[in-house]
Amino acid sequence: MRTFQVKNFKKFQHYKNRTPPWIKLYNELLDDYEFGCLQDASKAQLLLIWLLASRSDNTLPYDPKWIGQRISATEPVDLDALERAGFIIVNQPLEL
Repeated sequence: MRTFQVKNFKKFQHYKNRTPPWIKLYNELLDDYEFGCLQDASKAQLLLIWLLASRSDNTLPYDPKWIGQRISATEPVDLDALERAGFIIVNQPLEL
């Protein structure tokens, strides 16, 4: 199964080694060109994916439908766009 992780996720963490009640969100995100180029739905979904990642030790299944259900998305989740913009890192499955 393919999974993905949020790039630089430790930057968003306040608590270590447990599920945090909140994550850090820096206002420098407003100056991030790649973030600004995302579709509005993808911007909001990324923030919710950060919250979801905080509950799963930053490893999530690369399954847009499942992610969409977990974050209550009303628009399709475009994980490919988030990967192209460098916000998520896709882990390829190990070949046995």
